[in-house]
Amino acid sequence: MDKKQLVVQVISQLQADLDTNIAAANKAREDATHEENVAENKYDTLGLEASYLAHGQSRRVEALEIEIAAYRSMLLRDFTEDSVVGLSALVTLEAEDGTLKYLFIGPAGGGIQIKYKSYTVIFITPEAPIGKVLMGRYSGDVVMLPQGEFEITDLC
Repeated sequence: MDKKQLVVQVISQLQADLDTNIAAANKAREDATHEENVAENKYDTLGLEASYLAHGQSRRVEALEIEIAAYRSMLLRDFTEDSVVGLSALVTLEAEDGTLKYLFIGPAGGGIQIKYKSYTVIFITPEAPIGKVLMGRYSGDVVMLPQGEFEITDLC
């Protein structure tokens, strides 16, 4: 698989999420400052609630910007059979029944799934539970995950 293309796709997905969140943050800010949301009494909290929402949306925008920057600045390493699993590794796991899972260890965006040709690649971070299990392992190692036992069959 082309790791550069996978990173381009994850950045594109993060950028789409960023655009959506920017629009939501702007809408929440407008709602928070709209004249109809001015509190008429101490029990009228619509404006306050909208301001909390705007703050949360703004924080999500900042987080997405950091994630995008992390992927743009990440060095894509080439891994061999003798390499230890690390950041930017594309790991192939094989279950006992022959089922394959493809995991990309990235700096952010854990849980994102990217379709690449006929494959589904799941992005994980080194801090994620599965990332912690895989980091420092080698091709041929057997790892225990919540879904069962898997062998690391390929690393690139």
